[in-house]
Amino acid sequence: MLCAAKMQAQRITSSLHAGGTLTRARLLLGLAVAALLALSGAQTARATSLSSVEPLTPWHKPLVVLPRPRALDYLALAQRGARRAAAWRHDGWFCEYLGCSNGPYPMLTIWGEVPMFESADALQLAYPSGAHRRLVEKYGLASERYWDRGLGGYAPYPGDREPNVQAFFDDNGWLGIAFAEAYEADREHRWLRDAQRAFRFISSEGWDAADGGGMWWNTSHPYHSGPALASDALLGMLLYGEDHEAWQLEDAKEYVDWANDNDNHDERQLYLEQPNKPESVNDYVQAPLIYAQYLLCQDGEGDSYCERAARVAATTAEQSVNATGYRFNYGPQYDAIYMQWMMAYGKATGERYWLRLAEVNAVAAQRHATSGGGLWLSSWWGGPIRDPETHSGMFRTAAATTSLFAWTGYYAAADAVTARAGARAR
Repeated sequence: MLCAAKMQAQRITSSLHAGGTLTRARLLLGLAVAALLALSGAQTARATSLSSVEPLTPWHKPLVVLPRPRALDYLALAQRGARRAAAWRHDGWFCEYLGCSNGPYPMLTIWGEVPMFESADALQLAYPSGAHRRLVEKYGLASERYWDRGLGGYAPYPGDREPNVQAFFDDNGWLGIAFAEAYEADREHRWLRDAQRAFRFISSEGWDAADGGGMWWNTSHPYHSGPALASDALLGMLLYGEDHEAWQLEDAKEYVDWANDNDNHDERQLYLEQPNKPESVNDYVQAPLIYAQYLLCQDGEGDSYCERAARVAATTAEQSVNATGYRFNYGPQYDAIYMQWMMAYGKATGERYWLRLAEVNAVAAQRHATSGGGLWLSSWWGGPIRDPETHSGMFRTAAATTSLFAWTGYYAAADAVTARAGARAR
């Protein structure tokens, strides 16, 4: 059960979130928790720690112990990654591979592009400037090229304009999130509109309402997809935080409820990439669903969502979950998503474990990820990238590592503000 102090923090932060934009919620959530902790003392701080939360598993393994990371210049690292994107530049956009060596479809797809778009969002959020705002605009306008009017959704390849294009509902979720964060970063309403139309496409075409639920992977309906479910649920909650349209909340809640009832057949009850395939657990499915459930709780949909989010989070931090402990090394494009949304969750709940986890991996990435030409194309911890779909010279690898630096910088700066506020309150 969640302790009384944590529930009080949630009620405080709920009123902040309901009062306006996602920007306001992110800036004030941590301050509310910090003020509560300062008023309640060290006992409350211990009660809200990860070690006090009962994990989902019937056993309680020790938490992964994190080393103390050294400080990095996240601004410089993220800016470097954004500049080095020019190595893939071609014909007004970017290629999927260095040298545009991807056959008849060389240009960058949504899945490869989103991490750099989100890097621009994070840079503007953490370090607002004219240059960073222009970077958001650059990626936002270019990302609109993926909109397929005939399809009514975002197609994976820029410039597709046919109704029979095979589109992916996880792509639409991730790109919609990037647009939502662009709106948060510079308050340009066209980005909010772009995010809204992604979610409308997901809602109308992606959900398997005819057969009891589940989010299809793509428009060919081969199987239900955990990544699509996770990104789409989170997008719905982020949009509801801005629009307060009831159907967005209802759809996101339906997606989360289905995940809790049907998509957690792993022995640890973690969410799956494909239902009924316990071997398909991946970190980037967990974090968006954790944060989406936290937001559902804040929006008055029940304390059980906060409890579920906390228990899934605690389970992912157990030693038995990740064989390499705190060393995330499957693939930067997956691991960066996990880090980003666990940092968001940690900021909201006052749990610094998730920021430190990202900081530890950022230090490793700064040391190991650079390959020939100074580009971030290698794994964060050395050795090969384990994901079989990540190949040499891909834009997505450098973009995801840039995203890790950008978002860690954002949340580290927010953590410093929260710490100063807590010190003043004492």
